[in-house]
Amino acid sequence: MAETQYGYLVKRLNMRDTQRKTGGNADHIAGFGGKDLEGLTLNFTWAIHRGLGDWHEGRDPHVHPYDECLLFVGLDPENPGYLGAEIEISIGEEGEKQIIDSPAVVVIPAGLVHGPLITKKVDQPYGFSAICLNGEHTTTWLGKA
Repeated sequence: MAETQYGYLVKRLNMRDTQRKTGGNADHIAGFGGKDLEGLTLNFTWAIHRGLGDWHEGRDPHVHPYDECLLFVGLDPENPGYLGAEIEISIGEEGEKQIIDSPAVVVIPAGLVHGPLITKKVDQPYGFSAICLNGEHTTTWLGKA
């Protein structure tokens, strides 16, 4: 970004092609942690998804030691209430299933087991962001993979 007094506060969002071959996880993703964000106690990803299936290929469920929000948004400016996909997420020790089929945010308090996330249907690509209240991303995988 520009070499100005506050230019260091503007971060380029460089999307990385994940070269995803299977599953519902991201096609393109970018992320920042606290060290990239001038020490903020925040880490996040921004991604574009269009694949079907399990996001984490058997590693789910999982847990984080900090609060997290999972944000699902449509990418059609003519229809902001349309996600363009159907995602199933299991929440809690008992794996209660929730279906996300419109733009939504899922609140995951610290220590709450969640996953798997499974994309069941995609009519058009959608955006996803995991926003975590910690400077570094930490995941404890509870699945079998």
